[in-house]
Amino acid sequence: MDCLAIFAAGKASRFGGFPKAFCDLNGIRNVENTIALAQKHFSKIFLIVNEETYTSGIATGVDAEIISIVTGQGDADSILKSLKRITVERGIDVLFACWGDAVFLTDDPFLELKAGLSTWNIRSPVLVGCSWDEKPYAWFDVDGKSIVRSHFRKNEFEPYSTGLHDQSIFAFRTGTLLDYLMRRKHDLGLDAFDDNTYDVTRGEMGLLDTLTWFYEQPDLCAAEYCEITPNRVMSFNDPAELEQVIKMLKNFRKRDKKEC
Repeated sequence: MDCLAIFAAGKASRFGGFPKAFCDLNGIRNVENTIALAQKHFSKIFLIVNEETYTSGIATGVDAEIISIVTGQGDADSILKSLKRITVERGIDVLFACWGDAVFLTDDPFLELKAGLSTWNIRSPVLVGCSWDEKPYAWFDVDGKSIVRSHFRKNEFEPYSTGLHDQSIFAFRTGTLLDYLMRRKHDLGLDAFDDNTYDVTRGEMGLLDTLTWFYEQPDLCAAEYCEITPNRVMSFNDPAELEQVIKMLKNFRKRDKKEC
């Protein structure tokens, strides 16, 4: 059974606190657009939200199984909590995932990530769908297909003009990734915090930094990437950027209608 988890559990601090997964895209909510594109490729879709989103009722009516988690320690910690809830109970070996705040213009990223499974090292915990982007806010150093290091534009003296950037879509080899993330949590000194607690003063358990950490451990296998078509997944951080994304989505819809 092919399953997709849409992670919409962030605090949306850069968007005034409103969850970007539920922003309106010209008559359809962002997460509903993602689900509509993904449904033909996955037999089960999970929507991961934080407690505030869950209790607000904003996710009501979404055609997915909603799972509420306590967030605050970083996106890798949210993945860890979700894997415990989903895979331990249901025996899912490979879980596909995407960020809920990303806007998918087509279903190409889902198709192309699935195609990338054929060359994915069976010991690798994560496969990341990536494209070469101009002026990315984050990018990877790689060795072959292995992800060696994550970079962030805000931390770089000379940001790359072009970089290999994740497209907000992943495949998780669940058993391996659970073990690796538990080790990462221990390495960060977070063992005292269970699935209902967190302490941001101890640092964030971010996914991209965690992928770097995987490569640095001599007894762990690195995450890998596969290339997918660029400019099929968009992001936004303010209303003006959202309007630009909506325009792009309209253009893709018009193109699809003409092709039909």
